[in-house]
This record gives sequence, structure tokens and C-alpha cells, in this order.
Amino acid sequence: MHEHSFIQAIISEIDNKDDVLGIYVEVGELVGITASHLKEHLVEETGWEVDVCQKDALVECCCGHKGEPKIRERLHDMVIFECSRCGLVPDVTEGKDIKILKVKYK
Repeated sequence: MHEHSFIQAIISEIDNKDDVLGIYVEVGELVGITASHLKEHLVEETGWEVDVCQKDALVECCCGHKGEPKIRERLHDMVIFECSRCGLVPDVTEGKDIKILKVKYK
């Protein structure tokens, strides 16, 4: 259950957990969990008001392409992607992280 590790990592970064009313989280398109799935599990675990937005992925490839990757497959815990121009595995510049953007306290 990889969702649990994502949820626990998010919770561990928040101070004064007992005083939290809600959080706003950004999840990258290439993270191994979708925004809706992350929200569902975070609400179940914490009872907080949770807003999650998805950050689109951007890549840079050795072929010169800078832009969106081609997502080949979205598995349960990973995303398989390639350069949309040449098919090689590019470097990810955006969309590979989960970020806590805002925490709302009592």
C-alpha cells in the first residue's frame, strides 16, 4: 500500500497536527499517485479538509525537446514516460514531487 507512505510523509512534515483544519497540496503528474487518490487517502487518515491540485510535468531531453512528456503507462505506484519527440527517457524539470503549499490552523 504505497499510498500510506505518501500520506505519512505529508503528515510528518506538518507541525501542530492537532490544530490543523486543512491543507492544500500539489501533486506532480509523474508521482505514483493521482491527485484524487491522494486526497481520498489523506482525508481518510486525518479528517482534515484537503485540497489537492495536479502539477503538470515538464521534461528536458538530450534531443532538445523541452515540454510535456509522453506518458506510456500509469501503474498503481509509478508512471512510465518518455520524451514525446524521440522516445528516450528525459530529465524531469517539473511534476515529480508532492508539495505542501498551505496549512490552515484553528
